Amino acid sequence: MIEGKLDDEFLTMKNMNDNHKIAAMRLMYILALSAFQSDSGVFPLICLRMMQTSLKYGLCDESAYSFAVLGVLCCNFGQINEALRFGQLSLRLLDISKVNKCLPGIYACLYTAIIPHFHHYRSSLQPLELGYNVGMRNGDVSYATVCIRQFCVHLFHCGEELATVERIMRKYDKIMMELKQEIYQKQNFPYWQAVLNLMGHSHDPEQLIGEVMNQQQLLEETIGCKRSRSTAIIYHIQSWLAYIFGNHESASRIMEKRQAIILTTNPPFLSCSLSFVEGLISFAMAHKTGETKWSVLGLKCIEEIEKYATRAPSNCKHKLLVLQAESAFVAGEYQIAQEKYDDAIDSAGKNSFIQDQALAFERQGIFHINQGNTSMASLCFAQAHSAYLAWGAKRKADLIRVKFSF
Repeated sequence: MIEGKLDDEFLTMKNMNDNHKIAAMRLMYILALSAFQSDSGVFPLICLRMMQTSLKYGLCDESAYSFAVLGVLCCNFGQINEALRFGQLSLRLLDISKVNKCLPGIYACLYTAIIPHFHHYRSSLQPLELGYNVGMRNGDVSYATVCIRQFCVHLFHCGEELATVERIMRKYDKIMMELKQEIYQKQNFPYWQAVLNLMGHSHDPEQLIGEVMNQQQLLEETIGCKRSRSTAIIYHIQSWLAYIFGNHESASRIMEKRQAIILTTNPPFLSCSLSFVEGLISFAMAHKTGETKWSVLGLKCIEEIEKYATRAPSNCKHKLLVLQAESAFVAGEYQIAQEKYDDAIDSAGKNSFIQDQALAFERQGIFHINQGNTSMASLCFAQAHSAYLAWGAKRKADLIRVKFSF
């Protein structure tokens, strides 16, 4: 029913005039979000039924949403250009309808799962915030909460100053609690606790235990409720913190727990972050153990992140370059490693990912120590220290000063 149709054929379809079908579309719009959160496999069926209903009976307000979720499904099958096409169609239909009733759901889909495949995460911040505001005005609380949750997560990944991220997360956490949106509220907890750890507001920076959450309690809840993506994110953030604070063995053990969870679909920010962190951990373990399996895992992460770096270099090119530098370092290709570190630092700075620039400086410093160039290593560690401080990660900056002399 879709194959071969031109965009104008979709845009000029008749209006839906069957009130029962309109009501069914509204109900499916509401149910789709719950189905997605349950990881039950029902979400694609609802999405396809919405599209089928629109194609057979005509356009209604929810039809624009059906095109957006079709775009999400295209992403899941690797058809990224088609995903963008249907995402753009949903925006055009939204504009034609002059009704913003489904705007929060459409923006939640587009600016979480589709647009970041092509544009900087920062370009999604304003639309996600708008989706939240419109949803709150319209009483579409669930989709509004999804928008603002993703706003907070993107803000974290953008490298925004941590005190700002913490303040915004705290503000919206209170609102989500008042709205009784507990699932979405708790999805922010690992990121929020990680921010506090990096700022120095926790006893053990490697553990997601503190003011916001207790990792064991939240894991028991997400595993018990079969929320596999939330469970994977907790393990992911745990492994990242262990790596950041130099405990590579612990990071590798937690990474293996994360990899035991099969995630068939991930938004680009999460897929890219998983490949980056797990690549870093793998190459660190390759350095430490000399075991080939770790280099193989690292190379697989490079292959995965290359897909995202090709489409959205502003988000992922510097991550790819860091992993390529680490791979070359492990392989003894020292000239290539040096060039890749330099390029990664430049790319991260150009695109305002200060947290990844700080990490690249730190890894380059360790590289220079290995080469016996202590003066260059000291310079790199000083730059890493400054970048971590600028990001607001005082706990990490203090560790750099204690661990490395510069």
